[in-house]
Amino acid sequence: MSDVIIHCHQLVKQYQQGDETLPVIRGVDFTLHRGESVAIIGSSGAGKSTLLNLLGGLDRSSSGYVEILDKRLDNLSANELAALRNQAIGFVYQFHHLLTEFDAQENVAMPLLIGGMKKHEAMSRAADMLAKVGLAARGSHRPAQLSGGERQRVAIARALVGSPACVLMDEPTGNLDEQTADQVQALLTSLNRELGICFIIVTHDRQIARQQQRVLCLQEGLLHELSANELA
Repeated sequence: MSDVIIHCHQLVKQYQQGDETLPVIRGVDFTLHRGESVAIIGSSGAGKSTLLNLLGGLDRSSSGYVEILDKRLDNLSANELAALRNQAIGFVYQFHHLLTEFDAQENVAMPLLIGGMKKHEAMSRAADMLAKVGLAARGSHRPAQLSGGERQRVAIARALVGSPACVLMDEPTGNLDEQTADQVQALLTSLNRELGICFIIVTHDRQIARQQQRVLCLQEGLLHELSANELA
């Protein structure tokens, strides 16, 4: 089995504004291997979220391609792409996007239920994952009854519950205070080591970035790897 989880080749994304073409991603080559944790940094408006959406199959490239688990996304139908995302990729955002009318356990189980798993099994797996993120006693609480850090832990549990190959995170600690952000990062590091799931984390926080195995900078539409000295 290949240890390549995500690979992209000469990835380009541009938008049309009237007669003008606006390039955002200009030809990115990137490979993510099993078990890696990678930070992507860059200035505001550099296209980090756009790149993350392309890597996760949420958006289509203008040219070039993305492969997830050796499957080229541009060769998949909409249904095949949705199924691959559900099985192989988890997503966590700055805002948790939990469903307010459901409790924490139901929120975590949702991807499994959407994928067709029987409810009792989905709920059991959701309870196990909540325990892994330290929320075993909070499964029956709705999002409004949870703290910001707890809601983000629920969102992480939801992203992990289907045992994806990779979880893509867009500023996952950006809406948290420093202490809670440190706790969430410690949790991510622990889960990466324990479960072997890849993480790609878009962040403006260099302290968070330095805790990942690799740090990449998106600048003028191109991605380059930073050394430890460049991060100092």
